[in-house]
Amino acid sequence: MPPRLEILAAFSVKLAKGSIMADFYGTAAGFRAYHIARGNDVPAEAADDDTVNEWLLVASEWLDGRYRPSFPGLKVGMRDQLREWPRNSAFDIYMYLVPSTSVPREVENATYEAALRQGQKAGALSVDYTPAKYKRAAVDGAVSVEYAGFNSAFDAQTQIPIIDQILFPILTGTGNVSALSGSTVRA
Repeated sequence: MPPRLEILAAFSVKLAKGSIMADFYGTAAGFRAYHIARGNDVPAEAADDDTVNEWLLVASEWLDGRYRPSFPGLKVGMRDQLREWPRNSAFDIYMYLVPSTSVPREVENATYEAALRQGQKAGALSVDYTPAKYKRAAVDGAVSVEYAGFNSAFDAQTQIPIIDQILFPILTGTGNVSALSGSTVRA
């Protein structure tokens, strides 16, 4: 086995023992602290850890599904790892290495934001979308046009700008990873 694969395999065994693999990002206490620090109103149910953990699970699943293509690097636990983070070879927009032993604070904070929406209204993160029928417009019989309201299903997905802003430093727009990076300068 090549050395890199041996290292990854050994690390995966460590992960399987529960050192950093989790079903969701963040903690119930972290959720409450995050929102209290920002003066956000949280539902009364947020006092119950089990309820907050349910919100965090739904939020983590949504976050992974929505942002997976834009997360840099590769999952440290490979296919056995449930969540998208932690990741190997992940760099932020400043080209700083994101530690592969923990979940970035941006991901945890984004999860807290998404979990709040889930707590405020169950199902808020996973709105089903059924394309509308075409709309028609006619101009005195000379021209008839049919059009749809969205260009793609992505346009109809739940979008939360503050989460985009929180995650921006670690989103690369591509899931590709390279051992080489750099820039060119014209002499």
